[in-house]
Amino acid sequence: MPQHGVHWEEAGVRWEESGEPNLARAIITHGTLEQAIEIAVTENGQPRWVQFQPFGGYLDDFQNFEGFTLPTQVEAGNHFGTEAYFPFFRARVGEVRFLVL
Repeated sequence: MPQHGVHWEEAGVRWEESGEPNLARAIITHGTLEQAIEIAVTENGQPRWVQFQPFGGYLDDFQNFEGFTLPTQVEAGNHFGTEAYFPFFRARVGEVRFLVL
């Protein structure tokens, strides 16, 4: 994530209209590579799921770690958002540590 004072565009991210009220669409560019992602958010702006075509997954059980609200349950797989969705990755986060450099 860009730090204070850094603009999203400088980090290679631009936002597009998704046409849905609770759906954010970001285009991330690095060199000649470009990847679109969609992020569904709740009414208070908390992310619920993220999708990288055709890969995506669910984010759940958000907890606060030193002022950062992060998902502690993640499920992801191929063909997200379709009847063919196949989750092959599941994770539970039990601890978050921030390294001080």
